[in-house]
Order: sequence, then C-alpha cells, then structure tokens
Amino acid sequence: MSYTIFTDSSSGLPKVVTDNYDINIIPLTCIIDGEETEIRCDDEKFLKDFYERLRAKADMSTACINEQTFLDYFTPELEKGNDVIYIGLSSGLSVTVENARKVSAELEKKFPNNKVYVVDSLNASLGEGLLAYTACVKKEEGKSIKEVYDHLQSVCLNANSLFTVKTLTYLAKGGRISKLSMAVGTVVDIKPVMHVNHQGKLVASRKVIGRKRSVMAIADDFVSTVINPEEQTVFIGHGDCIEDAELLAKLISSKVKVKEFIFNYIDPVIAIHSGPDTLAVFAYGKKREN
Repeated sequence: MSYTIFTDSSSGLPKVVTDNYDINIIPLTCIIDGEETEIRCDDEKFLKDFYERLRAKADMSTACINEQTFLDYFTPELEKGNDVIYIGLSSGLSVTVENARKVSAELEKKFPNNKVYVVDSLNASLGEGLLAYTACVKKEEGKSIKEVYDHLQSVCLNANSLFTVKTLTYLAKGGRISKLSMAVGTVVDIKPVMHVNHQGKLVASRKVIGRKRSVMAIADDFVSTVINPEEQTVFIGHGDCIEDAELLAKLISSKVKVKEFIFNYIDPVIAIHSGPDTLAVFAYGKKREN
C-alpha cells in the first residue's frame, strides 16, 4: 500500500530537501505584532523577513497545530487509499504530537483499512528534520511505512542536536534562565552550549566564554558524539548567521570527514525562544540518555 510522509514546519527542512523528496509540510503558525502567518522554512524570503523582525524586537509567539488542521491534511490522503506517517515536533516542547495522536486514533476508526503512524521526534528544528529526511530516504529505498516507522523509532534518540546562542536575552524571556543569570552572563560574555535531551527538551550542557569558543565547543561535542559522519548528511541551522554556520562546518571538517552538509535557518518556533544568531548542528550519533 502506498503512503504519504508528513512533518511540520518546525522541522526546518530547506527547499533543497522539499523540492527533491515527496514530503508534505504542515505549517505551524507564527504571530508577529498581532499578525498571524503560516511558517514556511523552505521559503527564504519568509525566513529573512522573520529574522529582520526578530532583530527589531517585534512581539512574537507561535501556536501549535490543532486537531482540525491534522484532519484537513490527513483525511484526503486516506480517502485516496494512502497510509500516513507524521514526524512531529518534540512532545517535550509542544502539544502538537499529542494532537496528531488524537486525530490518528479517530481516523483509524473511520478508515479501518488504513494506518496513521505518529512519530514523536523528541527533537526540534533540523533535529526533527533529520528524522523526516531519513523517512524520505528510506521510502526511496523501497521501505514500507511500517519499516520506516520502526526505523525512526529505533534511531530517534540517536538524532543529536547541539546548540549555542549569541545572547542570553531570549532564553531569559522564555524562562529558561533567570534574569540574574542573564545579567551576570552578559557582563562576562557567557555562552551556553545546549543539547536536546532524551525527553525532547532543550537543556544546557555547559558554559563557555565568548562566541568563538561556543562555536568551537559545539564542534568538539559533535565530534565526540557523532557516529559514521562520512556516511551522513549533517544539517547545520543558523539564526541568520550563515558565516558562523560555515565556520562550524569548517571546524567539523577539520576533525572528521562528513558526507555532506545542508544549511538552513533555525525555524521560528525555536528562534523566538533562542534569538537571532543561534547556531546548531544535527546528526546521528551516541544515544541521548540525559
């Protein structure tokens, strides 16, 4: 039976991926100064405009994907006789996956001959995108939907995401650090090195002094956690700081051989809470255990 792959816009997949693979993106919503718009991470114009407004300190928030939206996207595929697999934003950060699961149970009753698989990526941005990209590759290899689902479940916690930010302001605004920590950290130029843990939450691993050291730190952490980089497509996300993204790729390449890098902006869902100039790298490696 044929099947359709879905993910959401928080996966951050760039145009080079969405143009070359059969994947459907369900947009989350971004509210900027009271104006609601759908997030498109394969639309460079949208992303550039978003980051300009983020730097200008526009009032921003995001909304999860509701049940009705999932029904609107999944139902036509099931009516055509296709099964559905959806790879979603971490349940540790959003109720989006929970909404998808409610809908999948409802739709499987309505379409008893079809399956709707929901994969909680336990990840965000291009970490989620890495799993969605993997699903596309496996489908092209001829894998069944059940084989794709089982594979994603087995490698989910091996998809590692390493982040750093340029300013602590946005982390403090989102309540991830205290205002006192932000004030002290800003004075001494502390930069956190963060990762997505096994619960799908963004947490700090350690702290370093200065931007350059933080970029070097995530390169070092990448090398210590990655497995078989020469066989992997590695994603690098940036918060409108492509030069730093290219530097990170160069630092990594000086230490290990990578099959290829794909770059894109950090998606707005994460960027609103981490700020412009966020930098991250995503690849398969050692299993996340904390």
